[in-house]
Amino acid sequence: MSHSRWYDKSLVLKDGVRLISRIWVPNRNGSWPALLMRQPYGREIASTITYSHPEWWVSKGYMVIIQDVRGMGSSEGVFNGFAQEANDTSETHEWVRSLKECDGKLGLYGFSYQGFTQLTGESNSKPPDCLSPAMTGMNIKEHWCSDGGAYWWHNNIAWGLQIAALKMKRENNLFAWGEIRLTLENKSYLREGIDILKKYDPNSFVLEWLKNLNNSSPFEEFEPISTWIKQPMLIIGGLWDPHLKGAFDLYKKSKEAGGSPEIIIGNATHLNWWEGSQESLLKFFDKHLKSDENFNSKNSVFEKKIWNISLNKWEELDNKFHPEFIFGLKSNGIANIEVEEGSLTINSKGTGWFTIVNDPWRPAPSDGGHLGPNPGKFNRSTIDKRLDVGVFQTNPFQEDQYLKGVPILEISAKSDKPNFDICLALSLVEEGNENVNQFSTGFLRVKNSKISEECIYQITMHPTNICLIKNSKLRLSISAAAYPSIGVNTGFGEGNVGAPSANHNYITLSFNLNKTFMKMTPFFNK
Repeated sequence: MSHSRWYDKSLVLKDGVRLISRIWVPNRNGSWPALLMRQPYGREIASTITYSHPEWWVSKGYMVIIQDVRGMGSSEGVFNGFAQEANDTSETHEWVRSLKECDGKLGLYGFSYQGFTQLTGESNSKPPDCLSPAMTGMNIKEHWCSDGGAYWWHNNIAWGLQIAALKMKRENNLFAWGEIRLTLENKSYLREGIDILKKYDPNSFVLEWLKNLNNSSPFEEFEPISTWIKQPMLIIGGLWDPHLKGAFDLYKKSKEAGGSPEIIIGNATHLNWWEGSQESLLKFFDKHLKSDENFNSKNSVFEKKIWNISLNKWEELDNKFHPEFIFGLKSNGIANIEVEEGSLTINSKGTGWFTIVNDPWRPAPSDGGHLGPNPGKFNRSTIDKRLDVGVFQTNPFQEDQYLKGVPILEISAKSDKPNFDICLALSLVEEGNENVNQFSTGFLRVKNSKISEECIYQITMHPTNICLIKNSKLRLSISAAAYPSIGVNTGFGEGNVGAPSANHNYITLSFNLNKTFMKMTPFFNK
């Protein structure tokens, strides 16, 4: 016997557009706190790729509303992405609270785009009672589009094509849906994806972002409503999620607004989470939507934890780091030839130099991490054997050392082309293990530099939390490409950045290690 029932219900917005929601409620009379998710992928799915089905939440004493956002699923209107959501979100909140099955309390959940819709609304509207944005951020350029000015090639194109396919299905254009799907299945999206988007979804925000980056144009700016992020909030992030910096930024903004947010950074990619994530979320909603006591931040215990990659355990999340941890890089010119020649030394100045050439016919590949096609842990031992990758490695650690925070490399480089990329990977090489366990990556796209003129560049890597286990080694790898995480640089202009083409140039990068070092910075910038 089912303990829940569902029905579809429409909300007509002030501008006349009709939004469709699927509502699940307990199969008995009564009223319940509401959990709302606003999403573009189909209300029937209810983001069950990462969340328990609404029937599970109903069994725990909630009503659940999954809404198709404007222009997607069965909802009317035209989908224009992030900018459309503020008014629709606030009107939806008011409507949900008015439903006869709702007891007046409202909690928000959802990840990625569904996380963003929790944070944007009309500034004077009533805040939700609590919210849990997951795997999301508010800064379009930094949290959604690029790393170091380098466009997320694989990620953005694949996502843009998913949205385009949903639009084609909605228009019953089955041929277009099939063409889009085929490019993803045979991986030709890496070469043809931009043209397919221009053909079937020319107003895609993914195309707009690429154009903005290429032209150094400003991006739309979105700020969370301070009265909303002061509310009880559980921020969920993943160590392998591309939006992780957005999670830390949201935590910082909530604290600045006077909130007391909870935050969990798990052993998770964007789509694959850890066991126990649903129970943490249920505990949060039970505390803030079912408790009769008024929420008092002074008397509450807040969850702030982060997974340690190498120790495989949860740790308290704090903002401590090791500013004295400065690594110098040393090489006599063949760090890309001999793995043992390049060294990474603690609290020592760098010395020497090395040079690599980016051949666009066979660009240095990438995988794993937060931007690779197979995100997460990755053994990059084969990549590091390439001669277009410089490798710098510490001696075995005499005792456990913790690397917590955001790694930053400051490096002096020059190139024979005005445009080039510097791509980084940090890895743990365990004693007696041939695996090179990549755990953080970073990218920088340099434009319009003076040819053969040495400059100092700063590259911010992905936040991390790892123990460098006794007798293991830390490795830093440097290359001039990381395909398909980011597109291959042409060396001149921006028009053909992406899949290798006949218009791509060889790029020679030379590094002066006397002015190069790596350091750690805190998760939450002051």
